[in-house]
Amino acid sequence: MSGFAFLWSGLLMTAVEPGGGGETGSGWVPGTSERIAITDCVSVVRDPSTGVASFDRMLSNPRGFRWNAPGARIRFRTDSATVAVHLTYSARHVGPARNSVGFYRVNGRGEDAWRFTRPKAQPFPGDAAVVVELPVPASADVGSRGFHDYELIMPYGDVVELRGIEVTADARWERPAPRPAVRWVAFGDSVTHGFTASSVAHTYPFLVGEAKGCQVINAGIGGRSAQASDGDFLAGLDAEVFSVAIGVNNWQGGTDLNAFRTQVDGLLRRLRKGKPAARIYVITPLWVPPTWSPETVTRPLEDYRVVIREVVTALRDQNVRVIEGPTLIDHDVALFDAIAVHPNDAGFSQMAERLMSAFNR
Repeated sequence: MSGFAFLWSGLLMTAVEPGGGGETGSGWVPGTSERIAITDCVSVVRDPSTGVASFDRMLSNPRGFRWNAPGARIRFRTDSATVAVHLTYSARHVGPARNSVGFYRVNGRGEDAWRFTRPKAQPFPGDAAVVVELPVPASADVGSRGFHDYELIMPYGDVVELRGIEVTADARWERPAPRPAVRWVAFGDSVTHGFTASSVAHTYPFLVGEAKGCQVINAGIGGRSAQASDGDFLAGLDAEVFSVAIGVNNWQGGTDLNAFRTQVDGLLRRLRKGKPAARIYVITPLWVPPTWSPETVTRPLEDYRVVIREVVTALRDQNVRVIEGPTLIDHDVALFDAIAVHPNDAGFSQMAERLMSAFNR
């Protein structure tokens, strides 16, 4: 057994997470409270002066994508008779490219209607307060309350901050079950970020992570091109598995092939230097319908794939492997968005299924 299969089967150890057994307190728990576990993200910023917790992926982007947290999880366990989570959709996300749909689960179960999103009546961009009232299951013990596990999963294309959780004054708290210890960092451009899935639940990192049972840190940034310095950023993240899916924006922007080679080589070497034992999968750009041909394109997309293959071969590292993007989704326009570099839900589903097979090899 090798690759992802080995990591997933061999490293599922217990992890320590925030929260304590049988704690009680007031009816308001700020977003910064240690009773709330926030996982599956690059980093969490806790502001003690406001009690607000927010997300930071640390890669700058003019549209505010740095502050998105695709698939990040807010998790807690309480016996409160009522539970209301107070969120803010932030003005830091700007521009028309967005998807604000998040969802929640109770005791590991979800329903199609268990969603939250930015209020349509609020101007965009701008701040918008949202209160998510979570269903509390009936206790199996008549006349008593039981503990329940709650989980909110953040949207891929908007900025969400946690103001706090409102519960009954006599609510007790326990530590939520730990997330799997294996962490996979999915890095790339808008395809990894999630555009244009209907929600974060249909993005390929989320689908693969759910199937594999791992923590997914989605570090995809819409519009990203290959940059050697991103290797330093990735090397600073705590993870055992990395995937790098980059290059289509270099192709669309007409990047010189030698310059592209330098950036890809630098990215992978810097990542490998900081994470010498990690498994790294390099995904070449997906198939793009021939009807999608921006005026700035100067070379065939396949030329950029060739460069990626040559860079990986030159590394002579058995733990750095190429996955051919064109094999992940059928060459059918029905599986892609009108912006044809982006898969739709059906395309992402196929991509996730085939990636899981590739990761196991």
